Amino acid sequence: MPERTEHALLYIKYVDDALAEQGVAAVEGAISGISLRILARALPDGRMSVGASLYQRVHRMRASGKAFHYWTSEELTSMARTKKDLVVLREIDRRTGKSITRHVFSATVVESWIHGLSVTLQRWMRSNPQARRLEGPEPEGVDNAVDQAIAAIRQHIGELPNWNSRFPLFKDGWWDRPASAYLPYLDAHDHAQVAKNLFGVRAYRRPLAREVERLDISTLNWFAMFRGLVPVDWLIDAMRTTKTAGDRDLIRQPSLTSLQQRGIRSILRRTPQPVLRRILKEPVHHARRTLADAADCTAHRLAVTRDLDLLPEIIAARGQRRVRGSRDLEHLVRDLPAIERWYNARGRTAQRVMQEETYAFREMEHYNREIRLLPGVTAQVADWDLWKDEAFRVQALGLIEDRRRELMAARDRERYEREEARRLERIAKQAQRHQWALQTAALLDGREAAPGLNFVVARDAETLSRWGAMLNNCIGGYAGELELDVFTAVCEANGRVRLNLQITQSHGVEQILGKNNRDAVRELGEAAQQVVDGLVAMEVSFHSDALGMGGLRLPQRTH
Repeated sequence: MPERTEHALLYIKYVDDALAEQGVAAVEGAISGISLRILARALPDGRMSVGASLYQRVHRMRASGKAFHYWTSEELTSMARTKKDLVVLREIDRRTGKSITRHVFSATVVESWIHGLSVTLQRWMRSNPQARRLEGPEPEGVDNAVDQAIAAIRQHIGELPNWNSRFPLFKDGWWDRPASAYLPYLDAHDHAQVAKNLFGVRAYRRPLAREVERLDISTLNWFAMFRGLVPVDWLIDAMRTTKTAGDRDLIRQPSLTSLQQRGIRSILRRTPQPVLRRILKEPVHHARRTLADAADCTAHRLAVTRDLDLLPEIIAARGQRRVRGSRDLEHLVRDLPAIERWYNARGRTAQRVMQEETYAFREMEHYNREIRLLPGVTAQVADWDLWKDEAFRVQALGLIEDRRRELMAARDRERYEREEARRLERIAKQAQRHQWALQTAALLDGREAAPGLNFVVARDAETLSRWGAMLNNCIGGYAGELELDVFTAVCEANGRVRLNLQITQSHGVEQILGKNNRDAVRELGEAAQQVVDGLVAMEVSFHSDALGMGGLRLPQRTH
């Protein structure tokens, strides 16, 4: 048997079955069970991971009145040691599915992590003393079981890293910041090593180390995003202060407002570095004007803004090489989905009430228009005071709904009758075409087309396919038109096919082609004219644009 890769360090499960037997109001949304599970998993590379999950059993009511329950996750967390010998604690938001990761350098974090889950468990158990145990210890032994689980977690995870030894350039108390801020300082004893971790050994230069040492850690994040070019704020300041040719010509360029600066900063922080390098190569006045236009639709205080979090995905989908500069970036920003943000809660409520009243007023007007069109029905015309009566409005809307269903039924009936008439007409036309095809096929089959050549009419799809293979054309694809159109071949006495013809009732001969769709004259020479004369003698008409008629003439009929 394969080796087991995970085992439970703690499993506690309690349920309260008496809650489900109460009334509907008590059951809906009630929590009748709780479960705490801590698992230790062995990763493929030999490292250990510990996951802790807290689940609750929730009761709901279906529309039919029948109660049901399900288990849903309340908290999902895990702790593991990374390949850089750091310990991370990951918490998953059950609503959004996103995970929040932070590094652990203190044993108190591990204890507070597990104790926080156990406190939620014990609080529910105290509020539900009649709950019965399914898994785990008795309520009195939960604390001991949690302490044993914490000791087992320390054994599996191992010794926690020391902040001062792993980050010698930092002081105590910095480890609670986001991990992306201080990871470049991992095991770095000077700022030159930090610069190498940020930009790579090949891009490292001494000025980079001096800038890293000078900048604050928060500024360093923006600096790192540009791979040593400039921070975002420096780029905005350059756009704001740089003198352009228009300034020298006394054509004053408008300065960037605070809202525009905020919008430009939000856009540039989400823009990949190759695109930023192309923007840096543009003239300052051009990039400033374009990015200011893009920021005008994103940094508004109250009205509609854009979902800038989608900008990296849009750029990746389009391709970074196709975003050639600030103008393309502005077009992408303007095409982002809009988001409405309302900062005044009272104004938002007032607007919702106004919208509801407007919708109700339109419903009332629609009802008054419809009742005038109802034949033989005397309904009361509604005014605004009467329309606010719930009973009258429900009755009025029901009347309109019945009228709508009657009209829909009448339209469906008319559509069905119309489609049925078209179907019968189509069947009649096909029957007429079929009768004509049988008569024409009987007239042509076996008749002499020219000296040494006879007409042969195709009766099945296999014959058409064989003719198409012999002449290397597409006549085999017309099998669906058999017995509606006439497909005949001009054959020699030994069965060799020389020409293929398609004859329709409405146009007569539409195609008369030889091998590889060559014209009839190129295939038969002077005998092709004899074939045409014979068909005209049998009163077979020709289409004015029939294929394969090059070099042939139609004789005049004598009446």
